[in-house]
Amino acid sequence: MDEYGDTWAPPAQVLAELTARWGRTHKIAWTGRFWLATHHHPRAPWRSQIEPTPEMLESRLRAHYGMPPGPPVDRAKRRRDVP
Repeated sequence: MDEYGDTWAPPAQVLAELTARWGRTHKIAWTGRFWLATHHHPRAPWRSQIEPTPEMLESRLRAHYGMPPGPPVDRAKRRRDVP
């Protein structure tokens, strides 16, 4: 649940979506509390990102790297309460 009270899809589902989208350039992980993205190239600028929500992580990654090389994710389906 985020700071607005929204309930998100199970972490395994979100992890699969983020990996499909950013997996070519980053290793994505869920710690149980934070979302992590680490660039595969050790000399990449902004090699690691740590954020509390998947949306914040994607926003940061897009700000630093542009659009990801993977397929787009349907954001409406990520939330449990949206049909």
